[in-house]
Amino acid sequence: MPLYEYLAVDNTGKSVKGDYQAKTRNEVVDFLHEKNLVVVHVDEKLKTGLGDILNFQIGGIPLTNRVIFSKQFATMLSAGLPLLQALEVLASQEKNVPFRKSLEDVIKLVEGGSKLSKALAKQKGIYTDVELNLIAAGEESGNLVEMVQKVAENLEKQKDFQSKVRGAMIYPAIIFVAIIVVVTLLMLFMVPAVEDLYADFGGKLPWITQLVVNTSKFFVSYWWALLFFVLAGVISLKYYTSTPSGRSVMDRFLLRVPIFGKLNEKVQVAEFSRLLSMLIKSGIPIIDALNIVAGALSNVHFKSAIHFAAKEVGKGVPLAVPISKAEVFPLIVSRIIATGETTGNLDKVLADISKYYQTEVDNMTSNLTKLMEPIILLIVGGVVGFLALVVYMPIYGLAEVVA
Repeated sequence: MPLYEYLAVDNTGKSVKGDYQAKTRNEVVDFLHEKNLVVVHVDEKLKTGLGDILNFQIGGIPLTNRVIFSKQFATMLSAGLPLLQALEVLASQEKNVPFRKSLEDVIKLVEGGSKLSKALAKQKGIYTDVELNLIAAGEESGNLVEMVQKVAENLEKQKDFQSKVRGAMIYPAIIFVAIIVVVTLLMLFMVPAVEDLYADFGGKLPWITQLVVNTSKFFVSYWWALLFFVLAGVISLKYYTSTPSGRSVMDRFLLRVPIFGKLNEKVQVAEFSRLLSMLIKSGIPIIDALNIVAGALSNVHFKSAIHFAAKEVGKGVPLAVPISKAEVFPLIVSRIIATGETTGNLDKVLADISKYYQTEVDNMTSNLTKLMEPIILLIVGGVVGFLALVVYMPIYGLAEVVA
């Protein structure tokens, strides 16, 4: 978001200078008018210094930093520390430079009279729409401390889940990397050595070994072409998945791929029910809550299903009806939601759904290695069998060549 430098004059004729972060210049002018200031000029502040280049960060603010900030912020507020003082303490001890600058901008905005939720919303990457709406609801209801604690808990759960999934993927990743390394070494060193041995005796290599030798020579001679095609493929896939049709195809594939498809579905349902329960319990209208949750989920098919549900609920249709029509949601989800709507405990049953699917996700991630073992064994067995044919066939045939 651009940073604007402004000069204005107050009622006494005193000059007021400062910086304000906004989407457009008009937003800055409106902000100054709200403060009863006469605008002299507003100019965008260009960031071209070496410090800004060195502090540029790819990928946004790390989740770990956001979790620590939220937990400490909630603790300070619950201990009775004033809002601005808590923000100043946290900004001063933050080691991540882009995050610290964002917090400093938040402090300036809050000092200027802006609400905390609006000040945070102007800083890209600190909080999602879900968390910002929780904070806004806390400001409106006077329960800011409680909402900040919920935000901290939400980020902590998100971090724990990501850690479990990454941990479960370590073993398969190591296996596949090891296979690639072994195959590469054999193609670059062992197979050419067998070829040289046969050449010394004037023999002809078996066709399968000759095929691997030719492939090895091609990779060695034209590695740059291989690298080019790999990079071109990655860029093309990245571009295709950035388009609406490509994203739809990719997300559909991620829901249908063996093992991981079911895991992805359970993750989306757990997130949907947990976030919706939290927002409804915080007093946010259900239609707004549904649209916010749709924006927070990663799969476009779940997004479209929830947006459709929000439109239907706006017409007076119970939430369970559009959820039951969405093929991405298991039937049990709509049945439980219908029960919650009937009893008036929708937020509670959504929390129960979240707990159930979170347990399912935890079980799947902890057993992911066992679930993948048959696939890993098939791949490893196939690679080992192929390498055995490539290497040992010419060795067994060497006796005939010598004879």
